[in-house]
Amino acid sequence: MILKKQIFVFLVSCIPFLATAEFIPETASVATLPDHSGKDWFWVAGSRMPNETDGRAFLFDDQGKTLGQLSTGLWFTSLVPAKKRGELITVETYFSRGTRGTRSDVVVIYDPHTLSPIREITIPPKRMNSVKSSGLVTLTEDEKFLLVVNYTPAQSISVINLDTSEYVVEIDTPGCSVIYPGGNRDFYSICANGGFLHIRLDDAGQVSLLERSAPLFDPVNDFLTISASKIEDTWYFVSRQNNVYAIEMQPDSIKLVETWPLANEKEQEDNWTISGFHHTATHEANGHLYVLMHTGETHTFEEPGTDVWVYDVNTQKKINELPLKDLSLSINVSQGNNPRLYSLAFHIPLPSWMTFLMYIFEGQEPISKLVKQVANTYDANSGEHLNRTAFLPEGFVLDIAPW
Repeated sequence: MILKKQIFVFLVSCIPFLATAEFIPETASVATLPDHSGKDWFWVAGSRMPNETDGRAFLFDDQGKTLGQLSTGLWFTSLVPAKKRGELITVETYFSRGTRGTRSDVVVIYDPHTLSPIREITIPPKRMNSVKSSGLVTLTEDEKFLLVVNYTPAQSISVINLDTSEYVVEIDTPGCSVIYPGGNRDFYSICANGGFLHIRLDDAGQVSLLERSAPLFDPVNDFLTISASKIEDTWYFVSRQNNVYAIEMQPDSIKLVETWPLANEKEQEDNWTISGFHHTATHEANGHLYVLMHTGETHTFEEPGTDVWVYDVNTQKKINELPLKDLSLSINVSQGNNPRLYSLAFHIPLPSWMTFLMYIFEGQEPISKLVKQVANTYDANSGEHLNRTAFLPEGFVLDIAPW
């Protein structure tokens, strides 16, 4: 009791000193990121399900440390780094009453050093929102025009001139959606009949060519997923039946160059199949194709993957199998001399034996409540696990990409 009284007297005696001490208020400031050239920084982004009204993009350094984030509106799916322009581009959706009211879609350009918005471009409020985001927003290869896929459910593409910050035109693409660059001003949209719609823009962003190709794949028995990755002029798709389709897209033509199975006969018997949402990546200089895989029936092709298989696209042979630390939904690969493999994954912060016992005695539900989302970095050549980020904020994201 005496000690408490002495502490109280001491604190009271400090009041005059505290009252006369200079008060310096904290002020807001903007940090500036250094140049990231040659560094293995990466972005994780998405709609943060079930918090779709609060889309985010998170930036990490090569050690998995958080560097910054963007706030990107409702059901965010597309972060596009414009390297030539030195800008970060997003397509964002907002409603005047938060979750209802008048809808507005905007292209937002961010400063890559401060992560602050520089300008906005209003576009028709009809951009396509979906869980899988590959090919929904892309740049022409000269980075003058941004292309945005619409779905109302009529299918179309909006063209935005980034030099003038103006919306240019809407191109109707019935039966076709998701876009892949195939030249400086040429791009191809995948169609429901197994063919592609070839669209060319002129210098003003208007359509100068619009033509459909013959079918290049069977859309019923072996249809392609939209998660394709590019090496030079060739896009590498994988199909639901676990085949690779190498499709060359050039300004004057599109053709199927090669197809081969992902798994040999023994691996097929063991039910190895593609996994996740963004399940392919490439390293251009090495000519390597990376595919996220797991064991399961064909209909489980969107379940998380356990391994990444690596193929030499020149020989169409598998050259490596990289086991992953955590079940993963999406992968990507950096393009440096020492490439990094990034995986967006689920992590259970318990020892394996404890997780197993919990599943045996309590079932899956209590385990699912413990699952956290993380991003892992691996050496893309050896598969060595390099680091794991801290737990991402609540709400699942699906995109991961080097910067």
